[in-house]
Amino acid sequence: MAEPKLTTREKAQVAGYVARMCKRGIAGDQVYQGDLERKIDRIHDAATRRHERESAVMAVHLETARQAVAVAKTELRTADRANRPAAKAALKSAEDALRRTERAARDLGL
Repeated sequence: MAEPKLTTREKAQVAGYVARMCKRGIAGDQVYQGDLERKIDRIHDAATRRHERESAVMAVHLETARQAVAVAKTELRTADRANRPAAKAALKSAEDALRRTERAARDLGL
């Protein structure tokens, strides 16, 4: 799996730890850097867990949006003349929500 996207705070923390590792590296090759490596690994692990959690929720939300569009299409097909404009508006709203959800899912990497 590719590296998950880091938040701004996580990026700043990693950059700070890398800078400290560089500073310690200048001091010599024998300087211990394992503590900073573990901290960076912990940040990446937390980002991976967050990404998995958000992906699972996004998949459910995406399927719910698709179901809402299917329901709205069925309502439009079965609507009588008086209820047709409201059914068209509901379909348009459901399709707009689906597009927004699909865009968010793409941004998340689904």
